[in-house]
Amino acid sequence: MKLRFALPAIFGIAVIVFGATPALAAAQTQTFLLELEVPNTAAAPNGDMVAVTAEGEFSVFPNSVEAEGTFVHSNGSGTVLATGTWHATALLDYQSYGCGVLFGDPIPPEFCGGRLLMAVLLTPDGTTLEIPAMLSVFCVIGDHVPRSVEEGIRLNVPAIINFNDVTGGDNVYIQI
Repeated sequence: MKLRFALPAIFGIAVIVFGATPALAAAQTQTFLLELEVPNTAAAPNGDMVAVTAEGEFSVFPNSVEAEGTFVHSNGSGTVLATGTWHATALLDYQSYGCGVLFGDPIPPEFCGGRLLMAVLLTPDGTTLEIPAMLSVFCVIGDHVPRSVEEGIRLNVPAIINFNDVTGGDNVYIQI
């Protein structure tokens, strides 16, 4: 009779002990360089475009980011409406897609991909304005890339404009 109650208890303890080990391993600090050397682009529903460059570093567990770059906002006919700089204020989320694989082919193991979401402040040239926005960077490196993801960026400037259609990009996260 005692064995009947002991087996579920032992099983429960084993699940807790062995089930927690991978979670602890996955929760280790990871630091990455962020590189968007060529402009990554996105479009807004009204046809406006934005081009963004970036460089910096971000870490997970705990989350932190030091990144900056430039932006160019143009209308559908290519007329530049605003240019400026941006800097990150917070790492909101990072979803890893893996490292060392690009479309099934091996690449250096420190090259990684994922979805990076940052709070940023945009500063248009010639002003001291700091406009809050959210910048998402998508890198398609890894063996867990969702089928619907495209390489590039999205930039949401709440109550102003949402560049939510990824139109092009080339970026990488390098694990250091």
